[in-house]
Amino acid sequence: MAEKMRLAIVGGGIAGLAFAIALAKSGAQVDVDIYESTQAFSEIGAGMAFWPRVWDTMRLLGLEDDLRALVSTSMPFRYMKADQDELVRFGQSGAVMDSFHRAEFLAVLLRHLPAHYRTHFGKRLASYSDVPPAQVVLEFKDGSTATCDILIGADGLKSAVRRAMYERLADIAVDPKEAARLRGFVPAKWTGQYVYRGLVSRAQLEKVSPNHPALGGHIFFMGKDKYLVCYPVSQGTIINCGGIVNQDEAFGTLHPEPWVLPVTQNELREQFEGWSPYVQNIVDLMSTPTKWATNSVMDLPTYVSGRIALIGDAAHAMTPHQASGAGQGVEDALVLASVLAEPGATVKTLPAVLRAYDAVRRPFSQDILARSHRAGALLCLRSPRIVHGAPVPIESLRAHSDDIAELASWAWTSSAQRERDAALQLFRELSSEA
Repeated sequence: MAEKMRLAIVGGGIAGLAFAIALAKSGAQVDVDIYESTQAFSEIGAGMAFWPRVWDTMRLLGLEDDLRALVSTSMPFRYMKADQDELVRFGQSGAVMDSFHRAEFLAVLLRHLPAHYRTHFGKRLASYSDVPPAQVVLEFKDGSTATCDILIGADGLKSAVRRAMYERLADIAVDPKEAARLRGFVPAKWTGQYVYRGLVSRAQLEKVSPNHPALGGHIFFMGKDKYLVCYPVSQGTIINCGGIVNQDEAFGTLHPEPWVLPVTQNELREQFEGWSPYVQNIVDLMSTPTKWATNSVMDLPTYVSGRIALIGDAAHAMTPHQASGAGQGVEDALVLASVLAEPGATVKTLPAVLRAYDAVRRPFSQDILARSHRAGALLCLRSPRIVHGAPVPIESLRAHSDDIAELASWAWTSSAQRERDAALQLFRELSSEA
């Protein structure tokens, strides 16, 4: 790079920190400021899991060895029909998945965060101004301002960067209908799904049910319109559990806040009434469950505008059904940082940098978002192969297992290197034409 760009990252979650690390690992010549709205880096949620594709990305970022040491269990997900007394095992995922605690993952990211990158806490973005040739101006709710050459919005579901970007795009739209459409991308939309989340002590589960299948690792308990997923975290001492239920008629609506609420065990029990005793064991040990409205950022027409780019959940927050949301944010980080590290990436060629990123990452990540939504339907046993209210032949269930695996096969048969290389090639072509 002939010029050392000043780069601002708004949001210090997984995507934002991974992007900062990717910049350093790639050798990009940039000055970096990270603006986080809270008073310390933190992650919401307990468990997370990696497919082989994510491990390939972690290797490219130099994080693989530290993360491998955290893995609680490495095995395929098992599929069981559980909305009756007797469990029916009918298949498993097409690859091994590794699980660990989000807080442990965050600790690894922080260890790799370059010390010379400046971090600013308690900085909640209000808006920004992007009027060339002046630098981008960040305006914070505490009244302070900052400047940069390029702004990266990694600020999640409720992204202030996305809001400001799409409000500006709407303001310059000529057609009122187009302006209204663009403003519709500002808020995240409810998927019509709730996730009941909780943690279960492995030791307690062993006492209650010594042969419980969840003690053997990753498992989906599936039933009509619902499922319960369980997998170990914290070196196997804790089992992370999530019960998904659907309200299809609410898909695409706006869910009132708060999006996370404490609930009683009785509410959770009612959701899984009549299911296998093994499911009841889990529900009974989820002593302090919380209910999360699953919101998504769907089908943005662009991840970039001017000198601004969105990454991670700010760009494509997705449902958890393929355990790929965090991984897709890290892939955004890898691809964008790699293009910014190109010798031809300068302040003048930023339009080509961002265009290459958007052209490659947007269609790919939005395809994964759509796959995750379809996977949720399959995990809730929604398929022409399955007729509820009557015994389901094991052959039909096994074919259903194959459908689930085919939909997720990208996660173990492909690599983010392909998207990175495609973005690099496109940037070189675009910058040579400029």
